[in-house]
Amino acid sequence: MIKRTLLEPLTAHISQKEISFIVGPRQAGKTTIMYLLKDWLEKNGERTLFLNLDIESDKQFFDSQADLVRKIELELGKHKGYVFIDEIQRKEDAGIFLKGIYDMNLPYKYIVSGSGSVELKERIHESLTGRKRIFGLSTLSFEEFVNYRTDYRYEDKLHDFF
Repeated sequence: MIKRTLLEPLTAHISQKEISFIVGPRQAGKTTIMYLLKDWLEKNGERTLFLNLDIESDKQFFDSQADLVRKIELELGKHKGYVFIDEIQRKEDAGIFLKGIYDMNLPYKYIVSGSGSVELKERIHESLTGRKRIFGLSTLSFEEFVNYRTDYRYEDKLHDFF
């Protein structure tokens, strides 16, 4: 698997209350990064919940904020936990929806992904001012490609390698 450089800053941000919001084009690897982060959290004894708005059975929990909170509390209890929401662009008024959930001040950290359409970014930015940090994920970077192709032999020495 190709190591993505975004994983490190995301991991560092996991302890922050703000929503970690991953945006990028389709097929850039947002879902994969979220699963890697979820696995890392679980290996460290943390409780997680992963919901995907592309999955029909998960969509029902986004009919209202109350429905989502009930689902989270059912799965994680009322204690600290991590909630992953994939494909948030499928939710109408996603920014307002997330703002309401965040403002309930529940003990959960939200990690959210969405395709990086201009409209989505503008709506999320406006609704979640001060409540989120955006992490942009592009398609594979040249640095990531070179590291992969060299079996990570020069990972911390790419400047010298070139």
